[in-house]
Amino acid sequence: MIGNLAEGTAYVVRVRAVDAYGRRSEPAEITATPRGQGDTGWRSALTGLLDEFADDSGLRTDAPGSRWHVSGYRGCVEANPGTGDRRGQLVFGLLCGTDQAVLRARSPLLLHDPVPGTGELGRATVITDAAGPSGQLVVDLVPGPVDRIGSAPNAPLPSGTVRVVVNDSGARVLASDTVPKIADAGGAKPAPRRGVGVLHRFEVVLTTSGVRVSQDGQLIATGGVLPDWKSASVLFGFNGPPGVKSRVHVDAAGFSGPAAPMPELYEVPIVPATQRVLGSADQAPDIGVSRAPLLGARSARAVLTVSAGSALDPGRLVLQLGDNRLPLTRAVPGPGVPAGAEVTLYADLPAALLAPGGPDPLSPYTVRYTGDPVTATVVEGYLEIQPGGPVPGTSTRPGAAETTVDGLPTIATTVHDAAGATIDPGELSRGQRVAIDVTLTGTVAQWDSGGVAGVAGLQLWLDGRLVLGLPTDLDGPGLGGRYSLVLGADVLGPGPHVLETREYAADLAAPPVSELTQLTVR
Repeated sequence: MIGNLAEGTAYVVRVRAVDAYGRRSEPAEITATPRGQGDTGWRSALTGLLDEFADDSGLRTDAPGSRWHVSGYRGCVEANPGTGDRRGQLVFGLLCGTDQAVLRARSPLLLHDPVPGTGELGRATVITDAAGPSGQLVVDLVPGPVDRIGSAPNAPLPSGTVRVVVNDSGARVLASDTVPKIADAGGAKPAPRRGVGVLHRFEVVLTTSGVRVSQDGQLIATGGVLPDWKSASVLFGFNGPPGVKSRVHVDAAGFSGPAAPMPELYEVPIVPATQRVLGSADQAPDIGVSRAPLLGARSARAVLTVSAGSALDPGRLVLQLGDNRLPLTRAVPGPGVPAGAEVTLYADLPAALLAPGGPDPLSPYTVRYTGDPVTATVVEGYLEIQPGGPVPGTSTRPGAAETTVDGLPTIATTVHDAAGATIDPGELSRGQRVAIDVTLTGTVAQWDSGGVAGVAGLQLWLDGRLVLGLPTDLDGPGLGGRYSLVLGADVLGPGPHVLETREYAADLAAPPVSELTQLTVR
């Protein structure tokens, strides 16, 4: 994807194929002139909220008026304005390779009367590249102010929730057991292929005949569910490939319906003395919360998200702030919380904590469970404060320069028998002739920087001895491919062996990347 092109300027684009050894094809060439903004009709439907992220003002939660709450593990998720080709986009840095960034609108989606002819009740729209190869986009419509509910395939859903998941497996509409079911209208087609870093528009439309999901205007999923609520929180969840650092870009997000006023609230993050949910009598570390942000506030609420490692009764969860033990209320009422669920809870703070006097800090700050021991952790916590006067806040940040380095293609090594069937490398037979296939794939590497580092060559080492060296830069650096090596029956003796694949960058100053494969001959 090429962004920020000048309108009315002719551009010549040349595309070459690169084989596994770096040989280039003759270019395919096209000349095009950007004119206008393309299909902009989708904007007119987003009457409840439309944010095109010209800056980060809608995400600044340290002063009243922000449009979004961003949820993600502290230190693992960053949200910044884009720069360069990504100017005018929101960029999520997923730094730990496992977390989900969740964008929740502060104002709710309000359903309207059915539109004659289509039966549309409301819609949520997002333009993002999150659903690219090995990534995932999740859109949740929840009848309550939850911050996150988990992204696992089997994550339990709060009562009344409608969820849409788009990833390599396709697009699916899910719903909690409490959402009324109707006949599925069908008519969806498989989504067109998506590339890394390429933006697509996804629309989730609620109608009287069910849920419809489209990608760039093409219907890709339907669901036979019709929620009975009239308003819901809209959550957009973004995942990169598991296990690698990645960046996800959001160009626009919003929803339909009447526009609701943004709550005059601001947030103060709070970190518990321990993330573990304690028993009612367990000793807590003497770490607390400063009272300074609370003094003079008109009201304040503590909002927490708890991940349940085992089933628990949310009515037994208690927030401790110093000598105060406050019952926590579930943001979306429902039965007990099953193992694997993430549940958002809140506690309104008493007026005494907003007035001068009393201990400072409020220590300890922890979450307790008044029942049989459970396994649970606090994922996120913050104070939601309605100020009694001006709040300084901080200024909107300009786009921060992205310090990224193009990564080498990922390495995947498989072992095959003489017939080409994949076999277990730990279960090789004595005298067996085997083929080693090495695949270098640049797709995942693109998720961080948008580019792939050129490959100069690769080597295969068996038990510390070089057995193969292949240059991959005949016409220029390679970008990946598939390579095969046949090992004769006399090469592998009985017992364990170590096969190492080393990948060398065209930048000779960069260290090689390697992968180890354990072989065992029985």
